[in-house]
Amino acid sequence: MPDDGMTKFENSPFSVLVKEDGDLAVLRRDYTSVPARERRMAADWEYHSEMAGEIFNDALALAGQKGLGKSFWPSGVVALAIDPLYNPAILTVGSIEYQLGRVEEAMKLFMTVTTLPKNEEDIVIIIDEAGDFLIDQDDYENALALYSAAEKTYPHETVYLNGSGYCLGKFGLHEDSVKKNRCADALEPNNYKHLNDLGYSLLEAGKLDEAEEILQKLVSLAPPDYEFSRNNLSELRKKRSRQMVTS
Repeated sequence: MPDDGMTKFENSPFSVLVKEDGDLAVLRRDYTSVPARERRMAADWEYHSEMAGEIFNDALALAGQKGLGKSFWPSGVVALAIDPLYNPAILTVGSIEYQLGRVEEAMKLFMTVTTLPKNEEDIVIIIDEAGDFLIDQDDYENALALYSAAEKTYPHETVYLNGSGYCLGKFGLHEDSVKKNRCADALEPNNYKHLNDLGYSLLEAGKLDEAEEILQKLVSLAPPDYEFSRNNLSELRKKRSRQMVTS
């Protein structure tokens, strides 16, 4: 029989544990009747106190001292049992589900965030972090699905357009990538990060003249230490040189 929370979690996804594990099921049941604000405060306190405990234990370990002991459950599990709509815990538990190979369970959790009310705290950041996590796993298909869902709910958030554009570029759909990045630039003109993404997507699409125009504009707007603009201009010139050699 599993004797610790991580073993239990390795054997069963959160969606099962929160119904069948005695402790988690009781937490979910008891907090269901608690007002939403109090439930959120309890989840937030649990989540951050757990994180603080992990940091403190790491500091003690670096000092060669014994820690205070680890939490029974993996990070975020208790907080998510308390409040099923608590964004940071959704991201944390979803990431663990994914790393355990339960991709479908992870995506159910990640997709939940795209359906939450727009006034949820840090929701834009949380969705983008989930997308970045999937991209780091080279899972561009699921990352694109997540960003596309977020676009429908938050059509004016440029970070999702950029995320979709990046994934489309990875699939070789460069024209579609350009369209996404044009939309982001139209929503936030002269944002140097959007200009960089647009310039790069144009470069990938073979639209070298427009790419150069955008990247030159980027150089004039970006901070001096922003290396992407010059790197992309360098890549553009190399691509022009290769075209001249083959023509």
